[in-house]
Amino acid sequence: MSRHLPAGVAPKYLSATFFMSFFVNALFSLSVGFSALIGWVRYKKSDPAFFPFLLLVTLGFLHEILSILLLKAGYSNAASYNLFSLFEALLINWQFSRWQLFEKHPQGYHRLQCLMVTVWLCELALQQSLLRFFSYFIIGYSFLIVLMSITLINRTIFRESRSLLRNSRFLICMGLIIYFIYAVLVETFWLFGLTQSQSFRVGIYQILSYINLFTNLIYALAFLWIPMKPRYIMQS
Repeated sequence: MSRHLPAGVAPKYLSATFFMSFFVNALFSLSVGFSALIGWVRYKKSDPAFFPFLLLVTLGFLHEILSILLLKAGYSNAASYNLFSLFEALLINWQFSRWQLFEKHPQGYHRLQCLMVTVWLCELALQQSLLRFFSYFIIGYSFLIVLMSITLINRTIFRESRSLLRNSRFLICMGLIIYFIYAVLVETFWLFGLTQSQSFRVGIYQILSYINLFTNLIYALAFLWIPMKPRYIMQS
């Protein structure tokens, strides 16, 4: 679930070496499809509390396909990425709500959803176009996702007696922390301007593609360990 290209680097100006990197990154990004496939295969028997994240990886896979087609045709995927980032933020927040993160502050979930939509619309007004990456929004919701993931991990550590490597919530939260911390750093580079050479910028972007692959594999493992539905739900 990445941009595929660094900001300000048009596909038609890239070298053959970078095009090879582009296709490798495209394959890495499509690895999120494994998570979606595993999730839907096990959907009828899995705990429904994980449904928002299943929607997210499915939407992410479709967005990756769209982005690859756009970039291969020489167009920017900024508009689709900006729209996807809004849905990503809302779905992840919904997922944390399903995991009872807001159990002590039930209104916090709705307020946070409204806040994310408001910030996204404000940046749209600021940029006056969907064709520019909404870096402020991306940095803001990425930071919130990291904080929520850390909070849920702390609760899981104290409540879980089994191995954390078989705990789907723990695995998903770890994947979110790893990906979005690096995403914040990358977006900060693009936002405030990166003065180093294009090769350095491409290097930063390539690291993100490997992180994207790593976190997608973590999500696939998490879907394998999603607990089964309670018996009374399966019998209804």
